[in-house]
Amino acid sequence: RVKVRILMLVAALAAASASAEDVPFKGRTLEVDTGQEAKPILKVDGARYVVPGSREQLVAKARACLAAQEGVSVEAVDAEQGRLQATLLTGFRASFANQTLRTKLAMEVGDGYFQATESSLELAQTDGSGYVALGQSAGLWEKALDALVKHEDALIDCMYR
Repeated sequence: RVKVRILMLVAALAAASASAEDVPFKGRTLEVDTGQEAKPILKVDGARYVVPGSREQLVAKARACLAAQEGVSVEAVDAEQGRLQATLLTGFRASFANQTLRTKLAMEVGDGYFQATESSLELAQTDGSGYVALGQSAGLWEKALDALVKHEDALIDCMYR
């Protein structure tokens, strides 16, 4: 019985990992859940950037860069571990209306480098009833990610100043 349960667990894990696909997008890698019809975008991994400075210096700089951006709420900073967490609200225009993308930003910072990863990508409902996952099958996903890339590019530019 234990072997059967283990085999079932292994099969389920294999099926789950097979339903996720990495898709390149403007210098980033999207992880898309292809097992669902809407193809939700699970996360966006940015490149690892090399920049001079110690972990402590770069964490302080990242915090200041994030705080200076509109629509960013820094939620947690762990300078010792080199991690920052924030929520980003990114506005963009699509389908003849103003849209809002909400994401969770996780930033990893070390001596001489940083990398940003976005997860929980959600679009605000136009009727104000909440958020829904951003899916690759929705017509807005490219415009939403273009706006997100602009937001991240501003962070990257700030980190190099």
